Amino acid sequence: MDLNWKSKMIGMTRRELLKLSGLSVAGMWANPAIWPLKVRAQGRAMPRGTARNAIMIQIAGGISPWDTWDFKEHRLQPRDLDVRKTKSGLYLSKTLFPQLSEHTDKVSIVRSMRASELVHFNGQYHTQAGRALAPAIAKETPAFGSVIASELDGQRRQTDTFPTYVSTNTGHNDPGTIGPGFLPAQFSGFDLFANKAFEIFGGKAEGADKLEKRWNLLSNFKELSDNERASLGDKESEYKAYYSDAMRILTDPRWTKVFETTEEDRQRYGAGDSGGYAYALLMARNLLAADAGSRFIYVDEKEVWDQHTKIFDRSAPQNHYVNCLRWDKGFVALLTDLEKMPGHEPGKSLLDETLIVAGSEFGRTPDINPVAGRHHWRYAYPFLFAGGGIKPGLILGATENGICVDTGWKNKVQPYMDNAVATIYSALGIDWRKAIDETPSGRGYEYTQTAPLGASEIQSSDPIDELWT
Repeated sequence: MDLNWKSKMIGMTRRELLKLSGLSVAGMWANPAIWPLKVRAQGRAMPRGTARNAIMIQIAGGISPWDTWDFKEHRLQPRDLDVRKTKSGLYLSKTLFPQLSEHTDKVSIVRSMRASELVHFNGQYHTQAGRALAPAIAKETPAFGSVIASELDGQRRQTDTFPTYVSTNTGHNDPGTIGPGFLPAQFSGFDLFANKAFEIFGGKAEGADKLEKRWNLLSNFKELSDNERASLGDKESEYKAYYSDAMRILTDPRWTKVFETTEEDRQRYGAGDSGGYAYALLMARNLLAADAGSRFIYVDEKEVWDQHTKIFDRSAPQNHYVNCLRWDKGFVALLTDLEKMPGHEPGKSLLDETLIVAGSEFGRTPDINPVAGRHHWRYAYPFLFAGGGIKPGLILGATENGICVDTGWKNKVQPYMDNAVATIYSALGIDWRKAIDETPSGRGYEYTQTAPLGASEIQSSDPIDELWT
């Protein structure tokens, strides 16, 4: 019996099966890992442990630093950007970021980030995996969210039914959803298309009803012949485990509440402008507020920032005005809501307990090209950080003509996406210097890399500690 036959038996396509169960194609590659894996420390690390949760927002496509968080005047920019100096000393366009302009004292920006790649597939893989793509071991490499899920597994309570790691919209980006790699399948990200999830689960019972029917069909595996059971291999127990987990989630009354929202919320987050991004942030907010086990949410913005031409053309459906205003509305709504909502500990807000990180896979050229756009640029671009115990209002790093002239941290080399991941690990109390030796390929896996395969540049594995000082 092949997978297509199985999928028909339970009323789903193969893609739907993987999507509902939280598996990705990358997570289906090999025999289950031996658990527990042998994890060892490498040197002395002192994680900050200032955050209980984290949200990573991937701005897919490459946001232009020079028109956003590292503004640089250019003769071909439009004259209506209304750039002003904000409370934190950041120069920001009031036209593009009308709301963030009033809240820059709540965020910190690292303007000296450097990318390893200039191709969207590789860059988006790096952002999700927390390391550069190494094709020889890509199938066994976990998403860094899966590493977080494995590290926080011992902190799960009996009442926690939601997955530790939830991702949204990653199926839309170039590499798709990265699975748990060599880690046990239980640490997969539970990936959902956010706007569809609100449509299906929002206060309705239909999702649970459909799942119950599929669960009953799946339970009939025991009636299959020996030959049919053999064709399932190791995946029989995995499918059962996933459906069992899915049943636990969907029958928890807190789950449907995650997808309940008001018209006011939808307007504040910009659901009319972009359902995918707005609903992803609403889902992140509601998952953390539910306090039902989800601690790390990875948001793929889903929209397109890949503006090689006509970046400021208001007649284009995806111009810089539209993108920035949409992003501004959703991000500030999330920031202000988390600041008002009670955290897990008395006296703390959800923003106090949640580190928010936002950034692209790379930046854009400092020059506007002859077709009124900006091409890919890896030498300097910004990341934004907020909440989670970091010091707000910081501006770290400086650039000139698209080149970093001040890294803004203790290391002389520029920070990479790997260092943003180390910062998330540190905030969550995870030792970023850990390594796993017994991987399927026999190659050691470091939580953050100091020497990526094929790298030609020196790289640090440290978090950006200056964000706390």
